Amino acid sequence: MNKIILSICIPTYNRASCLKQNLESIVSQFDDLEVKESVEVVISDNASTDNTAGVVKLFQEKFDNIKFIRNDKNLLFDRNLLNVVDKSSGEYCLTMGDDDAFFPGSLSTIIKKIKFIGASYFILNSWGYDHELNRPVLSHPNDQLSDDVIFDSLIDFVRSIKDYRKLIGYFGGMSTQLFLRSVWMNFNRKNDFLDTQSIHTLVLLSAYKKYKFSLLAFPVIKTRSDNMRWNAIPGLETTIRRSRATIDGILWIKKEYGLSISGWKVKIYFLCQGYWIAFKEVIKKLLFKIGLQKAVDLYRRLK
Repeated sequence: MNKIILSICIPTYNRASCLKQNLESIVSQFDDLEVKESVEVVISDNASTDNTAGVVKLFQEKFDNIKFIRNDKNLLFDRNLLNVVDKSSGEYCLTMGDDDAFFPGSLSTIIKKIKFIGASYFILNSWGYDHELNRPVLSHPNDQLSDDVIFDSLIDFVRSIKDYRKLIGYFGGMSTQLFLRSVWMNFNRKNDFLDTQSIHTLVLLSAYKKYKFSLLAFPVIKTRSDNMRWNAIPGLETTIRRSRATIDGILWIKKEYGLSISGWKVKIYFLCQGYWIAFKEVIKKLLFKIGLQKAVDLYRRLK
């Protein structure tokens, strides 16, 4: 049996239909024997009350490289993510949102990049799609790169980022984080970041500072639009709370990496952005409640 190169780690909760679409995008690439023998899928279910277990069982009946762990209770996001990585066995782990999906042929591309570049930490490129993952909602991938970018260390990459607004964008998305599992497992401060709702971001930025890093150009992940369950994430229930969390995240990175960015500039920008978005959300609800088409058209011009 071949060595497992890639563990696709999927923490999930009550998204059986989305998870089915995700798994279909994975197993459709198992016709490539090298991919099938090099990849495992590990799913950690946070005590879902829907048909998640039934959906996974159908895939397990056909493929022996799919692991399913069902938690006795909902561990919440951070502990569930730690659990799914802990139960994996691949050389590299890719954390994957249960509602996202892979482009055809992308697993072969990822494996080739791992072997060729040999970085300890990669950020994959993604493309935002509609809620059904049928059509792109943007005209271009998340990162518009002509070629892969390679740095001797993560520190070098972080310090090369000129626009502080991109700091959370790069590291916040769970479905684009690909990392050497041994470094993650040997990092002994993971529990320091429990209950932050961003444990993947904080562990990766803490543990991989001095390791080789690469930003991959070719998009391999489809991300699903308008599917975040903010109400279920403590501390991120409102737009303003999410803005404050973004500010806290950027200021943490600033301190951790010794970045010379203005804390006040960060706070002013994201709070203004948050209040503007919140204002538009209120106006939208009012206009649709009233049902005035002209008012709706006026709102759309505000976007």
